[in-house]
Amino acid sequence: MVKAVTSDGELFARESKVLDLATGTGDVAILLANAAREAAAAAPATPTASSATHVLGVDPSQNMLSVGRDKIRERGLEDVVTLDIGDARNLVDLQTNDFDAATMSFGIRNVPEKDKALCEIWRVMKKDGRSKLGILEFSEPGPEAGILGSVARLFIRTVVPVLGAALSGAPKEYLHLQNSIQEFPPPEKFKALMEGIDCSASVEITAIGEDGEKTKRVERNTGAFRVEEIRQMNFGSVQLYLATPYAS
Repeated sequence: MVKAVTSDGELFARESKVLDLATGTGDVAILLANAAREAAAAAPATPTASSATHVLGVDPSQNMLSVGRDKIRERGLEDVVTLDIGDARNLVDLQTNDFDAATMSFGIRNVPEKDKALCEIWRVMKKDGRSKLGILEFSEPGPEAGILGSVARLFIRTVVPVLGAALSGAPKEYLHLQNSIQEFPPPEKFKALMEGIDCSASVEITAIGEDGEKTKRVERNTGAFRVEEIRQMNFGSVQLYLATPYAS
């Protein structure tokens, strides 16, 4: 997901801001920061990459964020990564049209109002044709996945809850995992949701006239996402959705 969203370092060829939602303990945010550092090391003559990249990780769990902050300090990434508490459905502290890329790993499945979360992600992302959204999520393999898909489906329904409960001592959490995967829409339906939502946001436009005077006006943009690709992984039990936000 990180490679796809950053286009193997293309994102870091310019000053960039990346949003990682459902960041948890910051693993994806750290991967994004490491990718920025690798891009900087590969092109030392270009004063961009990690020095001009900022990754913001957002999660509703303060305890998970505390663990993540410790990991970030241990890796010396405080200048690149910031973790903050927040709800994907209401990114009230984030500006409109501000992020060059966004990621969300195994989090959208647990959001009750997925359309609200997607529209908030759309709002805070730039609509310049270059920004990318990557969503990584579980779903039950469909019939098209064949025999191995059936095995993966059986594994999710039976082995995951039993083994997870035995190893963690938290049977309710792993029963929720199984149920939430079953209830999540199949890839084509989730793609239809991403492309069919009707998002809107107010944008303040500043213009400078010939006399040097600044004038401001507010425009209301609407739009959604174009899903460019759905990558099937783990015999159809995991999908990577790659999308571009657009405004009309």
